[in-house]
Amino acid sequence: MSARRQVWETLSHLLQRVENATPIQPADAAGLEQEIRRLGKTQLKANLLADEQTAQLKQSLAIAQAAQEQNAHLLEALGAERAAQTQQEMLESILPALDGLEHAIASGQRYLQIRDRAAATPNLTPEQALLVSPADRAILSGWLNGLNLVRERLLAILEAGAVTPISSVGKLFDPYLHVAVGTSAQVPAGMPATPNIIVAEEQRGYRTQAGVIRFAQVVVYRPA
Repeated sequence: MSARRQVWETLSHLLQRVENATPIQPADAAGLEQEIRRLGKTQLKANLLADEQTAQLKQSLAIAQAAQEQNAHLLEALGAERAAQTQQEMLESILPALDGLEHAIASGQRYLQIRDRAAATPNLTPEQALLVSPADRAILSGWLNGLNLVRERLLAILEAGAVTPISSVGKLFDPYLHVAVGTSAQVPAGMPATPNIIVAEEQRGYRTQAGVIRFAQVVVYRPA
């Protein structure tokens, strides 16, 4: 039997005796006082234990909440990192297509120069004159203009993603930006003959604020 139940039963018994006009014996009163004191001590211990358990529960809840917030921040950081990585991979996938466009534009411009020189040649046969006719040149120029528009669009997408081309020709070689794929003992007209100056670009490089996405492949001037 619990101490509390025993005290209540003792009190009930005394109340019944009072109602029945039965005198309360000193021994009964002393026993009741003793039981009340014992119940008080027991209740005090129970209160202290309950307070301790409540404090531990609050501490456990605080630790769990802190862990949950930390996990939420971690998941948010991982999500942002993954999104940034996916965006960079998408931007990098554009570079080969942009390279192909630039090669096609450069080849078309060289062909235009060749056909313009051929158009100035005297005594062309009718077949040759047809190949270098103004109408044919207009078709080729329109095709090159279309390629340039696509190229500008791709460059705009890269710029929106904070990707910018690396300057090369006319700049001094920088191992943190360039990769030398060849050397030349001559420099183009108008360019200073400075050792390690870049005289040609084989493949354009690109960078972001975080670093280089692709190094520029260049030809460097080396005096003979």
